[in-house]
Amino acid sequence: MEDTEIVGLYRARDQRAVHAPYTQTERNMGIELFRIVAMYMVVVLHMLLPILGQMERGTGTYELSWLAECAAYCAVNCFGLISGYVGAGRSVSVGKAAGLWLQTAFYSLGFTLLGLAIRSDVAGDPLLWAAFPLISGQYWYMTAYFGVMLLMPLLEAGVLVLPLRVQRLTALGVLALSVTGTFFTPQTASMSLNRIFALGGGYSVIWLALLYVVGGYLRRSELLRKLKKRWAALVYFLCLAVTWTGVLRDDRRWLSYTSPTVLLEGAALVLLFSKLELRARPLRRAVEVMAPAALGVYLIHISPWLYRAVTSRLTLTFPAYGGVLCVTLVLLTALGVYLASTALELVRIRLFKLLRVPRLTAAIDRLVRRTG
Repeated sequence: MEDTEIVGLYRARDQRAVHAPYTQTERNMGIELFRIVAMYMVVVLHMLLPILGQMERGTGTYELSWLAECAAYCAVNCFGLISGYVGAGRSVSVGKAAGLWLQTAFYSLGFTLLGLAIRSDVAGDPLLWAAFPLISGQYWYMTAYFGVMLLMPLLEAGVLVLPLRVQRLTALGVLALSVTGTFFTPQTASMSLNRIFALGGGYSVIWLALLYVVGGYLRRSELLRKLKKRWAALVYFLCLAVTWTGVLRDDRRWLSYTSPTVLLEGAALVLLFSKLELRARPLRRAVEVMAPAALGVYLIHISPWLYRAVTSRLTLTFPAYGGVLCVTLVLLTALGVYLASTALELVRIRLFKLLRVPRLTAAIDRLVRRTG
């Protein structure tokens, strides 16, 4: 029996489960909106990072700032889940991988050259590392994501072919691994489950690959597609409350990408936003324009030189204002950084179109198909 016949049998047997909430040619605008929201959450995390250590434990500023941190912390998991949710059933694109590399190198080299022009005492071999951002670790998420892209043919085959019950067991297995790895193993360098399974606290190819599989299950599951928005929101807020309570009790195990509550927060938000219908045309148009720029926001605001020189300094004085005002200023600053980065990324997108980069990536895909 040919491989195509085997795939056909699996598809026929599990046809109802394979049915997706939207087709490959029709974007789920709720998920596209969530790309924007999740990236804003990432910016909030990076705005909070320089100031959380300044705050006195037990104060209102401390508690509210950590609440904002806990509320946004699932954002990275969300992108891993979105990749699997949207990618389920789609062909793997080598051209897309090449385009992502060019986008990453564009900002890595660009901001490094800017840093060298302003300050000549930049340490190391910055241009060399900037030219190879995926192996230099300048953007850990991009490095890990490209590792996932190498595994995508296998991941896609699993999402497309395996029965839904097997994917359900896999998703539950990821949750079980999250629980045991966080709370029921010795937290030593040699014995922690993060080390044994190379989860790296979530900063790893393995964890993003697991999220990809879970995201594919979230899309295929009929039961989860029937879940009401209010129940998805309730799960998010309950998990947020547990995570925040744990942090206030100085138990930081709850605040990790591999924490079960953070994992469930991300899954709940993906399901919640997947059910949103954006009927207002101006809102749909804004999402269509801004969603493709979300990744660029990450590459811009967390660029190593720019973050050290500019971004990380924007919120340093905010703790002095205390409480609600401090957190409000952080959120507004994050919004300003997000919008400024989006504007720059839209210029980059336009420049790449003028240079015909999309045609180049499409030509790469055609070449791969012919040689395959």
